[in-house]
Amino acid sequence: MKRFYLWCLAAFACYAIFIVVYVFQGDGFRIPAAMIGTAADPNTFMTHAEIAKADTLSRIHSLTFFLSTPLQMGVTVLLFGVAISFRQLAEKLCRASFLQVMLFVFLFTLVLDVFFLPIDVFLFKIDQAYGLSTETPAMFLGDHGKSFLIDCIGTMVMVGLFRWISSKSPTKWWVWLWLISIPLILFVTFIQPVVLDPLYNDFKPLQNQELKAQILDLAARANIPTDQVYEVNMSERTKAINAYVNGIGGNARIVLWDTILNKLQPNEIMTVMAHEMGHYVERHIYWGIAYGVALSFVGFWLAFHAYRYFLKRWGAVWGFSGERDLAALPILLLLIALMSFLSAPAQNAFSRVIEHRADVYAMKMTGDGDAAIRAFQHIAQENLSPVTQPKLVQWFRGSHPTILERIQYFEQFAKK
Repeated sequence: MKRFYLWCLAAFACYAIFIVVYVFQGDGFRIPAAMIGTAADPNTFMTHAEIAKADTLSRIHSLTFFLSTPLQMGVTVLLFGVAISFRQLAEKLCRASFLQVMLFVFLFTLVLDVFFLPIDVFLFKIDQAYGLSTETPAMFLGDHGKSFLIDCIGTMVMVGLFRWISSKSPTKWWVWLWLISIPLILFVTFIQPVVLDPLYNDFKPLQNQELKAQILDLAARANIPTDQVYEVNMSERTKAINAYVNGIGGNARIVLWDTILNKLQPNEIMTVMAHEMGHYVERHIYWGIAYGVALSFVGFWLAFHAYRYFLKRWGAVWGFSGERDLAALPILLLLIALMSFLSAPAQNAFSRVIEHRADVYAMKMTGDGDAAIRAFQHIAQENLSPVTQPKLVQWFRGSHPTILERIQYFEQFAKK
């Protein structure tokens, strides 16, 4: 066992050294020579201090991202013994199986959350130091607590379903879990705009009536049946600007951060709104759900076989009694973290395709490349975002095309 830990530590050290060198060495944010002096060149719309801040902030967040998953996996392995103690405690205190699940999940999730809270606090302090976050410590801890409870409840539901289904179908539980996950995903997507999002922020109808009329006119041209656009008070948390569309069916919402209302001109906002409407018109939310369902099918199948192999090969060594042993469930958590990390490039590649499709739709609706270029220059400046990213970072973290790529596309529609 000691040799196993040493090998894991050595492997992580080698990986960490590679990531640190990759992220911090070299100039991965350099734009092509042909783009120097163009609208995509950050030197034409950002100060040298803003460019330096954006580069450093991106490096820090990328480093944290690449190190967090292997750290989580390592901590999960170290907590196998703790998981057995929690299972024994749950069985001692609770007779009902569902109460044992609830207590075990709560305790193990709490321990993991305490382990990784310092990383979240570190990133919170970094964003504050760089002037990006306006959130107070109380708000940060409040949001963190809400997320913990939501994650904990969701995990309890999935673990309870796993134990019940695996007792009824020991060899096919992964298929049944996958099938059950589909309506659960749809349900969460449906209730998110009206139940989950308001837990964190205050939403209200867009107050600027002139802008609202322009947006609704654009929506009518796009055949979007809506009579409302929402704004959310994100300025109390961040200086960044953004807008988004989420939800499905009658609960779908187009939302603008109040920061975007304060920092962008109306024609710039309209190009962003046309982009968000493109997501709605082309049913990108549904495509995203379908893609996620297909990917999760592969994930459940892999998790089933890897989970069984791990328990057969090392279960007795760690003290696990079988697949339904509560203490063995952290193995599934470990496998999910690994698969989520490894599938990130595929998920982001899909996301970049639909984001570009939304940009195409925005230009189809507005044709205003100049306003779109200015909007994304403001986004880079206010969000402290580099206009381009190192390849590895873009593969694993880039859910959108780079700002450089987007501005290049919009230049086709700019007035010469």
